[in-house]
Amino acid sequence: MAVSIEAGLNIPGESTRAMRIHVLPLLCWALLSGLAFAPGAMAEEASHRASAERFLKLANARGMTAPIYDQVTRLINAQFAQLGGSLQYESVLRSYQQQAREVLDRELAWEAIRDELVELYLPLFSEEEFEHLIEFYQSPAGRKLMQHLPQLTRESMAVSNARVEERVEPRIQELLGQMAEEIEARQQDLR
Repeated sequence: MAVSIEAGLNIPGESTRAMRIHVLPLLCWALLSGLAFAPGAMAEEASHRASAERFLKLANARGMTAPIYDQVTRLINAQFAQLGGSLQYESVLRSYQQQAREVLDRELAWEAIRDELVELYLPLFSEEEFEHLIEFYQSPAGRKLMQHLPQLTRESMAVSNARVEERVEPRIQELLGQMAEEIEARQQDLR
């Protein structure tokens, strides 16, 4: 069965009736030539993904879940204490801590989150940019950064939190008080 498109083309030497253009050979050629280029594109994408994964490993993406483990442990310990847990029930606490670790290990393992993390980074960096990042993270300065980054992040957050507590919160509370007074004064003026 031939696929054709009726076209109203006037070509010298042809009658003015519609000329049949057979597109099946054209479609086959387009499809096959697209497939010919697909392996190159797929190889390029695989290489890009591999670069992203190498970068994430160097950037210690595996270790980024460690704070979550600490938070869950603190949460379970706090709940245990709130429930009046004592040494005689410590085996219950240990059992639930172990169950929580198993959940975290299953859901946050590198193998479980790797593809999602790669997908997060792929649109942001080209393969060449990943290679530059990898080069940096393999350098002495990059390794030093990775060694100290968790501590620097914690300490930076502590500086920010202290400033918020000491300077920002009191000022915001003052502004909220002033706003409440102004609104109250305006409401009394309307009465």
